[in-house]
Amino acid sequence: MQKHLVAMGDSLTEGIGDEVKDVQLKSWVAHFAEFHQPALKVTNLAKRGLLSHQIRSTQLEETLSHNPDIVSLIAGGNDVLKDGWNPEQYQVDMEFMVQQLTQQRPDVAIMTSTLPDFTLRLPLPSEKKKIMKEQLLEANEIIRSIGERHDLLLIDFWNHPLSQEPTVWSQDLVHPNSVGYQEIGKIVYKEYAQWQEKK
Repeated sequence: MQKHLVAMGDSLTEGIGDEVKDVQLKSWVAHFAEFHQPALKVTNLAKRGLLSHQIRSTQLEETLSHNPDIVSLIAGGNDVLKDGWNPEQYQVDMEFMVQQLTQQRPDVAIMTSTLPDFTLRLPLPSEKKKIMKEQLLEANEIIRSIGERHDLLLIDFWNHPLSQEPTVWSQDLVHPNSVGYQEIGKIVYKEYAQWQEKK
């Protein structure tokens, strides 16, 4: 029976960015699906600009309705980049979504990731950059903690060399470009395949 991947999240998962080097702009989810054999059914619910509580309120119910085999849940970039970072609310939202997914289907494979370091690229005043970095570290600590408690596949983009590679980012310096999404798809698939072998 064909496995079903449902992707939840914001613009990073939707696939917003620049098309470069004759590489078609597609989400990393689409690239992941191309690498996966046998073929996957894919539903990408991610939408740009959403905070974690908005992802929870607009995507969780539909995700559950699909009873997916694999779920990608990457969120938090907008929570940190927009004013009003609330780590307690972020943790509640992420924890709730993971709990609902695993309660419905204990064998569901949930993929998530730490957030990349946007401060490496964004031209921000030093004090603003310091605050953002602290918030990103706080968000990533929450993600790591949830990942460990629920045995999620956690891709560590904070420490990955790709986050420091200037050629894979769009002109806005926040979103990957088409090459970046292709590389992310490769990375996630490789780690997913290794993770599945250990189960």
